[in-house]
Amino acid sequence: MKGWNLNIETTNFTFAPETVNQESSPNQGHAHLYINGEKITRIYSNWYHLPELPKGDNEIKITINTNLHEDLIYQGKVIGDRTSINNN
Repeated sequence: MKGWNLNIETTNFTFAPETVNQESSPNQGHAHLYINGEKITRIYSNWYHLPELPKGDNEIKITINTNLHEDLIYQGKVIGDRTSINNN
């Protein structure tokens, strides 16, 4: 199968799709996936498959979010990560 597998490693955080849109907790929720600055989807587990990307350089950004979709923040920074993928 073509594409890329994203692995989101977390500490003291549990993906909890069953609690989406419920009371926020700093230790559970979901992730948001952004590609080239555009929000693409929510992610509800540690693994996500990207079947395709635009040609060229792509910025992949993941943020960790509460059940109510708020960014989780630690020491003034949004918890997440980003990387670049070149799709030639």
